[in-house]
Amino acid sequence: MKILKILAIILILCLAVVSCNMFLNIKRAIKYYPKIEQYSKQYKVDPLLVVSIMKVESNFKPNAKSKKGAIGLMQVMPQTAKDVAGKYLNLGSFSEEKLYEPEYNIMVGIYYIKILSDMFDGNINLVLASYNAGLGNVQKWRIENPIIEYDPDEVPFKETKKYVAKISKIYEQLKAFKD
Repeated sequence: MKILKILAIILILCLAVVSCNMFLNIKRAIKYYPKIEQYSKQYKVDPLLVVSIMKVESNFKPNAKSKKGAIGLMQVMPQTAKDVAGKYLNLGSFSEEKLYEPEYNIMVGIYYIKILSDMFDGNINLVLASYNAGLGNVQKWRIENPIIEYDPDEVPFKETKKYVAKISKIYEQLKAFKD
């Protein structure tokens, strides 16, 4: 009987922790949603895709920095941000520190998604693979194996394959919830 009570308490505590984490994620996501919506509308990108990417990339933490050097909510690489900010958005001088600013990071990240989406005719698999593995890698893969346009399982990097699947799952769940 004691074991059942202990297991019940552990289960309740686990559910409380999970619920608390979910609440914090939702709270963070809601905090940034007005800017996500603004720039998604401006650049014609689905805001639910942006939220899905942001969830996987940074878990809605603006100070996130990856081992590879990607920064902020959208985990944008500094060189990519510099190119997008300068060549496409005319934002003036660039510094890595700006990527820690939520609005700047969201704007640059969403515009980069727009660039990728335009390049790949809206193919979400290729957009996500490029966002994760780099545009050059995906362009090379397409030359070597055009099937990846339709089947993300054909992506040669395990990490990118998992990334595309994870974001696609979250994205589909958000779209279903919205409808």
